[in-house]
Amino acid sequence: MRYKPPHPGSLVALGIVALVAGSFIALVQFDGGRPTLLSIGPYLTQILAFSVIQTALSSLLSLVLGIGLALALARRRFPGRGMVLAALNTTMVMPTIVAVFAVFAVYGRSGWLISALDATGWKGSFSIFGYPGILIAHVFLNAPFVARIILDALNLVPAEQWRLATAFGFTPSQTFRHLDWPAIRSELPGLAGLIFLLCFKSFAIVLALGGGPSRATLEVAIYEALKVDLDFGRAAWLALIQLAICLSMAAGLNWAFKRPPADHTNRPPIRRPDSSSRRLKIVDAVVLAVGTLFIAPLAVSVLTGLRFIPRILDMDLFQAAATSFLIAAAAATIACALALALGGAVRRQRQVLRSPRTAAFYDFLPNILLAVPPFALTAGLFLMVRRFVEPATAGLALLPLINGLAALPFAYRYLAPRLMTAEERYGRVAASLGVTGVMKLKIMDWPLLKRPFGAAFALAMALSFGDFGIIALFGGPELRTLPYLLYEYLGSYRLDDAGAVGLFVVFFAFLLAHTSDRFSHAGDR
Repeated sequence: MRYKPPHPGSLVALGIVALVAGSFIALVQFDGGRPTLLSIGPYLTQILAFSVIQTALSSLLSLVLGIGLALALARRRFPGRGMVLAALNTTMVMPTIVAVFAVFAVYGRSGWLISALDATGWKGSFSIFGYPGILIAHVFLNAPFVARIILDALNLVPAEQWRLATAFGFTPSQTFRHLDWPAIRSELPGLAGLIFLLCFKSFAIVLALGGGPSRATLEVAIYEALKVDLDFGRAAWLALIQLAICLSMAAGLNWAFKRPPADHTNRPPIRRPDSSSRRLKIVDAVVLAVGTLFIAPLAVSVLTGLRFIPRILDMDLFQAAATSFLIAAAAATIACALALALGGAVRRQRQVLRSPRTAAFYDFLPNILLAVPPFALTAGLFLMVRRFVEPATAGLALLPLINGLAALPFAYRYLAPRLMTAEERYGRVAASLGVTGVMKLKIMDWPLLKRPFGAAFALAMALSFGDFGIIALFGGPELRTLPYLLYEYLGSYRLDDAGAVGLFVVFFAFLLAHTSDRFSHAGDR
């Protein structure tokens, strides 16, 4: 009987499970101590309470402001609306470490707000450390993301429904109940769950703006256990607890949130029946003013670094930029290769082997990676390879791998549906002609994949390029990326230089994200 090698996607799934399991086993077995839940009980209760409270507040504020902005932008057409949408797009791809700089620049001790209040004779005190700074940064990053997703959903409401609403003379409340709310409701569960996971796993924002151990999330606590205390056993326990919480959230959303993909409708702007309501005009004006006053100063603060760019043009900057691009390109390659393999495995299990349960597991695997604490995964892998390589070499090897795994869920959502579409259209013809393997990928899949692949690659590069997470463990004189260089400048209170580096990071991250968006939209034509 001829031996048939396993599908590459099955090997990828097995490899991901082995990496995650192996990293946790390495942490638990390390001889740094194995604390019980009882020994870390009070500390665990404290950070869990803070994590849940700040996550709930951040998610709620982000959703309320984002939905309010989306409804106001859907109802109104005004000069400068395109610039507002462009600003929302820019904020969506802003790295967290740059958001931290923006909060310092506007609300810090020597920031714009305090300087303006001092000029008016105000003698009060305001500290951004703790809840204020964390909430400001989270809402600044997440509210524009919510606004764009909800606005896109509202724009997909068919034109016929708007014409019927106008013909029947819908009131503003009826318009919201029958047209707006169904579109919002279709996106809200998944969007709320994603925002919850992002805020719950927040690292750079809480590390810089938390203000002390009492204001730490589980992610920061894992980092401190590894980097400061070298307590790998405690890190393993904290990571397992975070994994259980995030995995429960991801699994619950995956089970509860099932909806068919929306049909995109291309239509010119249509006058909404509620656009003439005086009350809504006032509400929308207030919402847009609040959103502008909150987001605009933080976004514009990054531009202040423009005049300080000549001062930072040195070898440190060029080496950090080269390292960032190298890691981002490697991470994007890993993410897209793994996404193609997993997507192919799901297609094979569902279409060829008729095994929907196995296909569902492969399909859910990228979501599991969203729940895995990256610091625990990295530390476990480092413990596994530290006997064979130097720490700096290990960091340079692990950074692309971990960033690639972090970008895998996003790359997978670009590529897996197109693989399934190619199989549905041409699978039987390819099977009858005996076209398999690389030839099948080249002839049958690639024409449908090339544009989504470009979008996924650019987005994965953008996510990795602006990431300040794993580099916090390995960063130093021998290994420095642009986000790490920015963090060093913030730590030494060189805010002008930090602004210039932040502008570099935002520019390249936005350029990559814009490239991804162009590829994605081109693929829909």
